[in-house]
Amino acid sequence: MARFFLLFYVAMIGATLALQLAFDRVVSDLWVSRPPSSLPTDVLVGVSIGLAFVVATQWAGRHLRAFRDMAAALGELLQFMSPKDVPAQAFSSALAEELLFRGFLQPLLGLHGTAILFGLVHGVRDRRLRWWPPIGVLLGYILGLLFESRGNLLAPFLVHLTINWFNLHYVLEREPSSP
Repeated sequence: MARFFLLFYVAMIGATLALQLAFDRVVSDLWVSRPPSSLPTDVLVGVSIGLAFVVATQWAGRHLRAFRDMAAALGELLQFMSPKDVPAQAFSSALAEELLFRGFLQPLLGLHGTAILFGLVHGVRDRRLRWWPPIGVLLGYILGLLFESRGNLLAPFLVHLTINWFNLHYVLEREPSSP
Protein backbone atom coordinates (compact mmCIF):
# COMPACT_ATOMS: atom_id res chain seq x y z
CA MET A 1 0.00 0.00 0.00
CA ALA A 2 2.88 2.39 0.74
CA ARG A 3 4.15 1.72 -2.78
CA PHE A 4 0.72 2.61 -4.19
CA PHE A 5 0.80 6.02 -2.50
CA LEU A 6 4.35 6.61 -3.66
CA LEU A 7 3.32 5.82 -7.24
CA PHE A 8 0.24 8.04 -6.83
CA TYR A 9 2.44 10.99 -5.84
CA VAL A 10 4.89 10.31 -8.67
CA ALA A 11 1.95 10.27 -11.12
CA MET A 12 0.65 13.49 -9.55
CA ILE A 13 4.06 15.11 -10.06
CA GLY A 14 4.10 13.98 -13.71
CA ALA A 15 0.54 15.20 -14.33
CA THR A 16 1.25 18.57 -12.72
CA LEU A 17 4.43 19.03 -14.76
CA ALA A 18 2.47 18.15 -17.92
CA LEU A 19 -0.16 20.76 -16.99
CA GLN A 20 2.57 23.34 -16.41
CA LEU A 21 3.91 22.67 -19.91
CA ALA A 22 0.40 22.67 -21.42
CA PHE A 23 -0.14 26.14 -19.93
CA ASP A 24 3.22 27.29 -21.34
CA ARG A 25 4.73 27.76 -17.91
CA VAL A 26 8.45 27.38 -17.34
CA VAL A 27 8.80 24.81 -14.56
CA SER A 28 12.23 26.05 -13.47
CA ASP A 29 10.64 29.44 -12.68
CA LEU A 30 8.88 27.73 -9.77
CA TRP A 31 12.22 27.05 -8.08
CA VAL A 32 14.24 30.14 -9.02
CA SER A 33 12.60 33.46 -8.32
CA ARG A 34 13.20 36.63 -10.27
CA PRO A 35 14.89 38.57 -8.81
CA PRO A 36 16.60 35.66 -7.13
CA SER A 37 15.76 35.18 -3.48
CA SER A 38 18.46 34.01 -1.16
CA LEU A 39 18.84 30.21 -1.20
CA PRO A 40 20.12 30.09 2.41
CA THR A 41 17.20 32.29 3.51
CA ASP A 42 14.67 30.09 1.69
CA VAL A 43 16.13 27.00 3.37
CA LEU A 44 16.25 28.64 6.82
CA VAL A 45 12.71 30.01 6.54
CA GLY A 46 11.25 26.76 5.20
CA VAL A 47 12.86 24.45 7.75
CA SER A 48 12.22 26.86 10.66
CA ILE A 49 8.52 27.27 9.91
CA GLY A 50 8.21 23.52 9.35
CA LEU A 51 9.87 22.76 12.69
CA ALA A 52 7.69 25.32 14.50
CA PHE A 53 4.59 23.65 13.04
CA VAL A 54 5.91 20.20 14.06
CA VAL A 55 6.59 21.34 17.63
CA ALA A 56 3.12 22.90 17.88
CA THR A 57 1.25 19.90 16.45
CA GLN A 58 3.20 17.32 18.45
CA TRP A 59 2.74 19.35 21.65
CA ALA A 60 -1.00 19.49 20.88
CA GLY A 61 -0.97 15.74 20.19
CA ARG A 62 0.39 15.12 23.68
CA HIS A 63 -1.73 17.65 25.59
CA LEU A 64 -5.05 18.17 23.78
CA ARG A 65 -7.52 15.34 23.42
CA ALA A 66 -8.76 16.36 19.95
CA PHE A 67 -5.21 16.35 18.60
CA ARG A 68 -4.34 13.13 20.43
CA ASP A 69 -7.40 11.51 18.83
CA MET A 70 -6.39 12.93 15.45
CA ALA A 71 -2.86 11.49 15.77
CA ALA A 72 -4.32 8.10 16.72
CA ALA A 73 -6.70 8.17 13.73
CA LEU A 74 -3.89 9.11 11.35
CA GLY A 75 -1.77 6.31 12.79
CA GLU A 76 -4.59 3.86 12.08
CA LEU A 77 -5.06 5.18 8.53
CA LEU A 78 -1.33 4.90 7.88
CA GLN A 79 -0.78 1.54 9.58
CA PHE A 80 0.34 0.09 6.24
CA MET A 81 3.43 2.32 6.41
CA SER A 82 6.58 1.71 8.38
CA PRO A 83 9.19 4.26 9.45
CA LYS A 84 11.39 3.14 6.53
CA ASP A 85 8.65 4.38 4.15
CA VAL A 86 8.70 7.90 5.61
CA PRO A 87 11.53 9.44 3.53
CA ALA A 88 9.98 8.57 0.16
CA GLN A 89 6.41 9.37 1.29
CA ALA A 90 7.37 12.66 2.94
CA PHE A 91 9.40 13.83 -0.06
CA SER A 92 7.01 12.70 -2.80
CA SER A 93 3.85 14.00 -1.14
CA ALA A 94 5.43 17.39 -0.30
CA LEU A 95 6.78 17.77 -3.84
CA ALA A 96 3.55 16.65 -5.53
CA GLU A 97 1.30 18.84 -3.40
CA GLU A 98 3.48 21.94 -3.63
CA LEU A 99 3.83 21.61 -7.41
CA LEU A 100 0.07 21.20 -7.76
CA PHE A 101 -1.32 23.61 -5.16
CA ARG A 102 1.21 26.44 -5.04
CA GLY A 103 2.94 25.95 -8.39
CA PHE A 104 -0.07 25.28 -10.61
CA LEU A 105 -3.33 26.15 -8.84
CA GLN A 106 -2.40 29.24 -6.84
CA PRO A 107 -1.69 31.35 -9.96
CA LEU A 108 -5.16 30.31 -11.23
CA LEU A 109 -7.27 30.28 -8.04
CA GLY A 110 -5.40 32.78 -5.90
CA LEU A 111 -4.25 32.41 -2.32
CA HIS A 112 -7.71 32.05 -0.75
CA GLY A 113 -9.07 29.51 -3.23
CA THR A 114 -5.94 27.40 -3.09
CA ALA A 115 -5.72 27.43 0.72
CA ILE A 116 -9.37 26.39 1.06
CA LEU A 117 -9.01 23.66 -1.57
CA PHE A 118 -5.84 22.41 0.16
CA GLY A 119 -7.80 22.04 3.40
CA LEU A 120 -10.75 20.35 1.70
CA VAL A 121 -8.65 17.65 0.04
CA HIS A 122 -7.24 16.79 3.46
CA GLY A 123 -10.74 15.98 4.70
CA VAL A 124 -11.47 12.44 5.84
CA ARG A 125 -14.79 11.07 7.05
CA ASP A 126 -13.42 10.02 10.45
CA ARG A 127 -14.81 12.32 13.17
CA ARG A 128 -11.48 12.20 14.99
CA LEU A 129 -9.95 14.00 11.99
CA ARG A 130 -12.42 16.90 12.07
CA TRP A 131 -9.59 19.37 12.79
CA TRP A 132 -7.42 18.20 9.90
CA PRO A 133 -9.17 20.23 7.14
CA PRO A 134 -9.06 23.52 9.13
CA ILE A 135 -5.39 22.87 9.91
CA GLY A 136 -4.93 22.19 6.19
CA VAL A 137 -6.52 25.55 5.34
CA LEU A 138 -4.23 27.31 7.84
CA LEU A 139 -1.21 25.50 6.43
CA GLY A 140 -2.42 26.28 2.90
CA TYR A 141 -2.36 29.99 3.76
CA ILE A 142 1.11 29.72 5.32
CA LEU A 143 2.51 27.84 2.32
CA GLY A 144 0.74 30.14 -0.14
CA LEU A 145 2.02 33.30 1.55
CA LEU A 146 5.53 31.85 1.56
CA PHE A 147 5.23 31.08 -2.15
CA GLU A 148 4.13 34.65 -2.84
CA SER A 149 6.69 36.32 -0.57
CA ARG A 150 9.71 34.17 -1.51
CA GLY A 151 8.81 33.96 -5.20
CA ASN A 152 9.49 30.24 -5.49
CA LEU A 153 8.49 26.81 -4.17
CA LEU A 154 11.63 26.03 -2.17
CA ALA A 155 10.53 27.43 1.21
CA PRO A 156 6.96 26.03 1.00
CA PHE A 157 8.33 22.66 -0.13
CA LEU A 158 10.75 22.56 2.81
CA VAL A 159 7.97 23.49 5.27
CA HIS A 160 5.82 20.69 3.86
CA LEU A 161 8.68 18.16 3.79
CA THR A 162 9.70 18.96 7.37
CA ILE A 163 6.13 18.60 8.65
CA ASN A 164 5.57 15.36 6.74
CA TRP A 165 8.91 13.87 7.81
CA PHE A 166 8.55 14.47 11.53
CA ASN A 167 4.79 14.07 11.86
CA LEU A 168 4.68 10.84 9.85
CA HIS A 169 7.29 9.43 12.23
CA TYR A 170 5.26 10.78 15.16
CA VAL A 171 1.97 9.11 14.17
CA LEU A 172 3.65 5.86 13.11
CA GLU A 173 5.68 5.47 16.30
CA ARG A 174 2.95 6.43 18.80
CA GLU A 175 1.53 3.87 21.17
CA PRO A 176 -2.08 3.07 20.30
CA SER A 177 -4.38 5.30 22.36
CA SER A 178 -6.41 3.84 25.17
CA PRO A 179 -10.18 3.89 24.88
